[in-house]
Amino acid sequence: MDIMARAADLMEKEIPFCLATVVVSALPEIQPGRKAIVLEDGSLEGSLGTESLDIKLSGLALKAFKNKKRQLVEIDDGVQAFFDILTSDARLVVCGAGHIAVPLVRFARSIGFRVIVLDDRADFANPLRFPDCEVIAEDFTLALREMAFGPSTYVVVITRGHVHDVDCLTEILGKKMAYVGLIGSRRRVRIVLEILEKQGFSRKHLKKVFTPIGLPIGAESPEEIALSIVSELVCVRRKGPAQAKTLRAAVGIDL
Repeated sequence: MDIMARAADLMEKEIPFCLATVVVSALPEIQPGRKAIVLEDGSLEGSLGTESLDIKLSGLALKAFKNKKRQLVEIDDGVQAFFDILTSDARLVVCGAGHIAVPLVRFARSIGFRVIVLDDRADFANPLRFPDCEVIAEDFTLALREMAFGPSTYVVVITRGHVHDVDCLTEILGKKMAYVGLIGSRRRVRIVLEILEKQGFSRKHLKKVFTPIGLPIGAESPEEIALSIVSELVCVRRKGPAQAKTLRAAVGIDL
């Protein structure tokens, strides 16, 4: 197996993995530089050379996934490997380039998200309003249909109306991603979800939508709303969607 080619393939598909490289070996049959890949479920691709080392490698890599830090690990007596936890950069797709999008994008960029801003209005989807971002001025449906999604993709739907919300979610739901959130009043959200359900989307898919969007911090201004959304993104990224749902449930918010 070409380990580095496989590593490049996993990065392209946004699949997290641990790349283990032997740096010290007292065993002549295991040379420094030997590599293997461990996925988040503990499955191994490649080998360090022996079954017993591979079993230990898999267990140690699973522990390394928890802190996501590069580290030098002793696999066995006389055998040390460098663990590099590799993931694609978190990518935020913002559907709607209105007044909330400006502070939202600014906050998201400051904490390391790569950002794509999408709107069908060229005067709003203007690169001058969103520096250091990919800005797309195109029909929502067409743009999202051509866009790649993956486990490092976060989507925020903050369009100017429920028709566009439906268009966006129709293309988004069912695809693998880290997060999808929808802004709007309870009435607007209810209309959108009812339309999607009539289109055939299951409750399982609809339950994945975080709405009303953002952690419940009492936000009112565009900047405060943007902060609540980014806070929810951070929670999902660091603690997982279950923890974010728990925070929402604590104040009685549930889809």
